Amino acid sequence: MNATWIPIFWEPVYGTGERLMVGVVAEFQNEFIRQKIIRDDVIDALYGKQSANPKKLIDEALKISLEVIKEVGFDLAKEKSSEILGLHLGSKRITKVISINDLMRQAALLHSSLASLDAFDDLEEQDVPTQEETNKRFVTEVKDLVMERRPDLVKNFNKSGRLTEDGQLVKFGYLSPRAVLHFSVIHASRQPSGVRDARARLWELSNAKQYAHIHSAALITGIPREDDPTLGPKQKLSLSANVREIEKEADGRDMRFLPVHSSLEGALRVIEFAE
Repeated sequence: MNATWIPIFWEPVYGTGERLMVGVVAEFQNEFIRQKIIRDDVIDALYGKQSANPKKLIDEALKISLEVIKEVGFDLAKEKSSEILGLHLGSKRITKVISINDLMRQAALLHSSLASLDAFDDLEEQDVPTQEETNKRFVTEVKDLVMERRPDLVKNFNKSGRLTEDGQLVKFGYLSPRAVLHFSVIHASRQPSGVRDARARLWELSNAKQYAHIHSAALITGIPREDDPTLGPKQKLSLSANVREIEKEADGRDMRFLPVHSSLEGALRVIEFAE
């Protein structure tokens, strides 16, 4: 089933352009909901004893955003009220989900490393998105953003190609006569599986590039920001080492490894490679 939703962003230090996703407003099965995503301890770390006020501000902005969207819809809300109490409404998303909890987990995993997932723990363990599911959602987000800017490129998403003569078809995130791209995600708490997946995709890209004589090949990977306050020292070191290692492997095969911090960055990279 499809859920329609928008992320709500907050700029703690006005004018810096650094925004955090703090919540979601969504419609699922004809029900409108709002949900705060950012953890309270993150706000406490930013504001200390003064954190009560920004918490109230976020809650009130989410409440108003919900009422605006219920009245005028997601698209008009974005046009008329792109900023509510200092919080910014993001672009409309449409995502396939099995429940509201599934939607919140997807939003948190893809867009906010500062999220609190405790509220969504009624999902069974088998319902937690796998590495492949997370990758697919990342591709979907990128594809939707590319469609807004370059609809002529959408036909190249999720196309299949061969790695060897008479070999089985392999699906790529993006495939054109000029470029072949794969997409992946490295989550802070699941780095080993993300790295294994990235290496496997590099192997497929390398063989496809060589077999089809494609000019450019790249792996676009969503990663946490280096200054992410939820990353521990060991996680930061591991992430930095993993990024360098994957980049080195890609360079050795005449390909590009493109780490990005958002679906929008990923979409812009696709457009860059298509030109």
